[in-house]
Amino acid sequence: MKIGIFLPNATFDLPGSPEVGGIETFSFTVGEAWQRLGHEVVLFGGQPKPGRRHRDTTMTLELRPYWETKSIPDLGTRFQRLIQRLHFAWSSRRAWTNHHCDVVLLAKPFDWPAAWWWKRSRPDLKVIMGFHGTDFFAGDRRFYGAVDAAFAVSKTVADLAEARVGRRPELIPNPVDVDFFSPNDSREKPKTGDWHLVSSGRLVGWKGFSNLIEAVARLRDEHRITVRLSLAGEGPERTNLLAQIAALGLASQVKLCGLLGAASLRDLLRSGELYVLPSIGLEAFSISALEGACVGLPLLLSDQVGLAGFLTGADAATYPARDIGALVSLLKKLHERRYDSAWVDSAARHARLRGQFSPDRVAKRILDLVS
Repeated sequence: MKIGIFLPNATFDLPGSPEVGGIETFSFTVGEAWQRLGHEVVLFGGQPKPGRRHRDTTMTLELRPYWETKSIPDLGTRFQRLIQRLHFAWSSRRAWTNHHCDVVLLAKPFDWPAAWWWKRSRPDLKVIMGFHGTDFFAGDRRFYGAVDAAFAVSKTVADLAEARVGRRPELIPNPVDVDFFSPNDSREKPKTGDWHLVSSGRLVGWKGFSNLIEAVARLRDEHRITVRLSLAGEGPERTNLLAQIAALGLASQVKLCGLLGAASLRDLLRSGELYVLPSIGLEAFSISALEGACVGLPLLLSDQVGLAGFLTGADAATYPARDIGALVSLLKKLHERRYDSAWVDSAARHARLRGQFSPDRVAKRILDLVS
């Protein structure tokens, strides 16, 4: 079977950069899993701008120029993204026709008009929609008839999709490379010293990293708990976060690690004791947090993070988003559990997650939707 993945921004830059997040990581991971399952896979993506580069892959790439949203008249973010995707579909039309894919995977409602157009001449084409968020636009339901099957990466996203299009998608989680993101068997648990928290993701406001930094300061001031926080990623909030770190006197405790390669990110995660994701906006799933869990870390997540719906209390604790007091209180409780063998057993945690989130299993479940 020949499968196309139509996701222009998958190839804009490396994961963790301002424009590249979980959906882009998902496309590479699932596409390469489909290859291992014996299928031919083509990724239709945007040609990276000078100074940017996508991750290496074994998939066939059809890269075409794309319009950056900032170059499109600002009639709203959704308008800009819709025009960006329509332009990309037009610029890649010859490559799309030449490959004659049997199945295509979409990740944004902005691509439904293109799918509707493709199926006018190719009614046998199977279109799978992966709901990863809420990027709906006015009139999008007119084109949803082109979608043959759909899945959502969390219950919250499935609820929103059903309310929008009138059909409930299947619930299928995002995958992670469970062989690469695995515990370091030789790692020794610290017996003394600072408690090491880690986090990762794009440095944007809705990720809530400023709340986490404030919580680190309050643990120090109110509970005399010294925390070391390492935060990997890049984005427009970096300057504001650095100013907050300086104002709170946390320069020796909080480090912004910048954009890390996969191996360096894995090493950072392995060095931590707890992974924290304090998102204050809807985090449909969070592959970044799942990577932390797969290397063996227990998770502390806000209730906006969809990944929590796939986990139990053995692997994750949650608190109400934006409630810094609740975050501080839960951090204090988890600090008391840092030597609890059931809570910090990285090998047992990896074993629990391996089957559920392995790329080959997730990739097969997606194709089963149209089998």
